[in-house]
Amino acid sequence: MIKIVLEPARNGVIKKVIDDNHGGGREHFTSTDVYESTESDKFTYIKRFFFDLCDDLGLEVGSKFDAQVLDINTKWGTHYEPSIKDIDKKIKRLKSELEELEEWKTI
Repeated sequence: MIKIVLEPARNGVIKKVIDDNHGGGREHFTSTDVYESTESDKFTYIKRFFFDLCDDLGLEVGSKFDAQVLDINTKWGTHYEPSIKDIDKKIKRLKSELEELEEWKTI
């Protein structure tokens, strides 16, 4: 049986996956991962944590070839006031997405 133990840490989460029947031979196996927050991108470790947890639990989240994929993403808060640089970055990303959709129409 697989058991997942989560422990809070000062700057993240510690996840232990304990398998008491690893490989079907009743071998004991423990895997420990530390998901640590950094100042540069505080949400990257959270996304990685949730995708790894889904993988450990055997949950299907889709692949790049599926019509629907679980997407854990970030966006602006409802009261966030973006800077001109933020707005330009978002416009560039959205234009890129539109160009990609236009390409798919011609295939």
